[in-house]
Order: sequence, then C-alpha cells, then structure tokens
Amino acid sequence: MRKTLLMIVAVGILFSCNQPAENLTLSPSDFEKQSQSEPGAVLLDVRTPEEVQTGYIKGAINLDFQRPEFKLLIAGLDKEKPYFVYCKSGIRSGKAADLMRENGFTKVKTLEGGLNAWKAGGLGITEPKPTDP
Repeated sequence: MRKTLLMIVAVGILFSCNQPAENLTLSPSDFEKQSQSEPGAVLLDVRTPEEVQTGYIKGAINLDFQRPEFKLLIAGLDKEKPYFVYCKSGIRSGKAADLMRENGFTKVKTLEGGLNAWKAGGLGITEPKPTDP
C-alpha cells in the first residue's frame, strides 16, 4: 500500500512539473505574427530557386532543401537564433526543421500547409524582380 501511494505521488509530481509542449507547427497567421515579433528571427524558405521565382514571403532567405549540400549550408547558421521555415506545402519544411533540430538548432518552427496555406489565408507574398537578360 505504501509503495503504491509513493508511486502515485511521484507520478503526480512528474506530471505537474511538465510544461505544455511548444507548438512547432504554426498556422499562417501565427507564423506571421511570431516571425515578425521574435527578436533575431530568420525566415527560411527551403523551396527550389525556381519555386522562389513564383513569389516568397518578404524577408525570407532561400536554402534549397533538395540541394545535396543543404546539411552543410545549415551547419553555418547560428543555432541559437529562432528559425521560421516554410516550403510550398509543409512537407519539405517539416523535414528541414527535423534535420535542423537533429543538428542542434533549438528554436525551429514551420508553417502549417506551407506557402499554399499562407496564400489561401490572404497573406501577401513578394514577387521576385525580373532577372536581367
């Protein structure tokens, strides 16, 4: 009986100390708000350069997840900065974010539904400038 009571108390303490898990995938409106309000935030577009030519979220930098050297490219980034990662539909950005976390990045969030959801939510994109011939 005493062991059971101690076990119940221990489990209760364990669960009461747990903080709710941080939401790592954000709706378009939350992604916009948090990426703009977080000091030092980096907006990371992991689509191909061809996809970026169709438009992108203002302020984003592009690192193509499909490039073989993607892992090397992210290795040069500051692992302590907050990163807001997106792609077209949310699949590649999820994989990129997982890879970043596996490599020591501590603050990585993704855009739920990707740029498709962003545009569907009525949020604006920046049209790229035409390239010189």
